[in-house]
Amino acid sequence: MDSCKIKIGITQGDINGTSYEVMLKTFQEQRFNEICTPVIYGSPKIAAYYRKALNINNFSFNQVTSADDASARKSNLINVLDDNAKVELGHGTTMSGEAAAVSLKAAVADLSAGKTTALVLNPVNTQITADFGIINQFDYVKQNLNASPVMTMLVNDTLRVALLSDMSPMRDISKHITIDNIVSKLHILSETLKTDFAIDKPKIAVLGFNPGCVDTVSLEREEKDIIVPAIAKANDEDVLAMGPYSADLVFGTNLFRQFDAVLAIYYEQGMVPFRALSYDDGVSYMIGIPQICVAPFLPIGYDEAGLDTAQPNAFQKAIYLVCDVLANREQYKQLTSNPLKKHNISD
Repeated sequence: MDSCKIKIGITQGDINGTSYEVMLKTFQEQRFNEICTPVIYGSPKIAAYYRKALNINNFSFNQVTSADDASARKSNLINVLDDNAKVELGHGTTMSGEAAAVSLKAAVADLSAGKTTALVLNPVNTQITADFGIINQFDYVKQNLNASPVMTMLVNDTLRVALLSDMSPMRDISKHITIDNIVSKLHILSETLKTDFAIDKPKIAVLGFNPGCVDTVSLEREEKDIIVPAIAKANDEDVLAMGPYSADLVFGTNLFRQFDAVLAIYYEQGMVPFRALSYDDGVSYMIGIPQICVAPFLPIGYDEAGLDTAQPNAFQKAIYLVCDVLANREQYKQLTSNPLKKHNISD
């Protein structure tokens, strides 16, 4: 795929945090404009404020009125706020919550309309954005793309962890532990590894739900009646899944390195070890949809706002992930568009 055609929509996140600093540090490096066409949904006024605060004099965003008008090899910005938008460094405010929500809604609308190819989500304060209809950014994207079923995969250079139940409360986890749901999610994960990560025969480790889940003599109901049969059913359907494994075995002994991905049963089971192992380069990736939506592991950064100390590593990893996924999808499409016919050797 021509890199000029990779048009990535980017939300501004919380305007009082470090998202503008991270974006400015990234896109003043021309190499990122060579691999994609960034389209930021934000405010030229706020961008100018941060350029001045960070003493960045040799870079500015290219202002456009629509994603359709975005210029290749430039960092484009669509103004989605009025001139009353005000930065209050280091504080979550009603205005910063509204600005984040407006940006997300505009970016998702363009992604849904096909005006952008992918979407990168900067962090928001959900306690504030909830007042504007945004409780969880991935949930908002999923609902507005009418996407189901989807799941979240946590990605870095060495580890991929998919979440069966995403951010469901612990009291609701058991509702997600069904044979059909596990098999369906394993299919989504396996297909994603093939198309998006160029892995021909992906191998997936499935975690258990209960302590001692590797003891075949004393398996609890969830493992014995659901997880083990689901793994067997997935294998029968040409998905190479193994387990159940305990999380401490997989992550504590580096067993995860023998697999292409890990399926965690609940959010904390996958997120906590991933955070511990990924340091500052993790990315959340919504899988199961034709569009691409990612969110870098970045703090809102109220404590660092305006200090020129925020690190753009995770944001840059998110940009690279989008470009890699699109390249792999194009390659997969070409490789599978005209497959060789299969013949029975007895014919």
